[in-house]
Amino acid sequence: MAAHLRVFIAVVSVLTLLCVSYLILGSDFKIHQTRTISRAPLVKDAVLNAVKLQTQPPSRGNTDTSPVKEGQQLSQSLSARGPCADGLCLEYLSTSERSDFDKCTGRAVFLSQRKFKSTALNNGTCHFVNGTGRRRVALASFRGSGNTWVRGLLEMTSGICTGSIYCDFTLRSNGFAGEYIQGSSVIAFKTHTHPAGAEAAVYIVRSPWDALVAEWNRQCNEKSRKRNITETEHSLSVGVEYFGHNQSWEKFLHQSADCWQTSVIEWSKFGKQHPLLVVYFEDLKANVTGEVERMLDFLQVSYSREQVEERLEQNFTLFKRRHHREFEHYTTEQRAYITQVIAKTERELENSNSTGVIEIERYWVHEK
Repeated sequence: MAAHLRVFIAVVSVLTLLCVSYLILGSDFKIHQTRTISRAPLVKDAVLNAVKLQTQPPSRGNTDTSPVKEGQQLSQSLSARGPCADGLCLEYLSTSERSDFDKCTGRAVFLSQRKFKSTALNNGTCHFVNGTGRRRVALASFRGSGNTWVRGLLEMTSGICTGSIYCDFTLRSNGFAGEYIQGSSVIAFKTHTHPAGAEAAVYIVRSPWDALVAEWNRQCNEKSRKRNITETEHSLSVGVEYFGHNQSWEKFLHQSADCWQTSVIEWSKFGKQHPLLVVYFEDLKANVTGEVERMLDFLQVSYSREQVEERLEQNFTLFKRRHHREFEHYTTEQRAYITQVIAKTERELENSNSTGVIEIERYWVHEK
């Protein structure tokens, strides 16, 4: 009997130990699980909230959600916020476009949180349009030729979002809601390459002398962390020590001057087979209203001169370079090299029977 009692007591002891161990381990697991959840990135919630905000109706504006025909959309493009209840007209995006929109929006919020400790997201004042039956129009240029400035002017005057083949989180955070959208639901999409599928294009051409300096400024400031979310690499300049005999500038100049040539030649060939509107950066600076109206006509957007002039008075300057440095950027040898590139470009245009599409004779003279 005593033996049986000892066995019984031993079994009870083992079971008790197992129960206590289970309770302790279970408690530890719950604590670990709670800590893991608490460590989940807060950015994820910010991303979801940022995307969710796109579909919430604004507190004011047109709340009519009835279908709008394409012609009506374009004629209404100068309205305060667009013809849709959510302002951005996200319902006009295709499935793939909406996916790209969400990806870029999420990336913008994540990087803003990581770099600037902010999840603020500006959706701008543009809206998307029904892309059915509309041609895909590229807004093309060599880098440093004012593409972002033109995007701002078009959005300001038309009310329709511009797109881009890139997802630049600083641009997305500062109001370019169409970043990474490349379809016909945007008025035109930014590119520095020669994308397949474009049915027409607005090509911005700028003097290589100025475009190279602008792009080098952007690249140098892109590496700098001494800026905030609204002071981007598109708007700052660097000093004289970054030019002249600087080895990095020298290497950049030779590579990028050749890219400028390729850009001009490729888009000239495109213009022989597709509708192409050439906009010269220098003409745009001299006559903003006239050049913007030319682009709106080409893009088949209805407008009135009074409305365009009124909106241009706001002067889109968010990404305009504010600190222009007056000094000689080029050495004598560098000036000679760029002159050779311009001459070679003209010969290539003649050989490809593409002369007359993009005129570059005006760029022979380097105005300091």
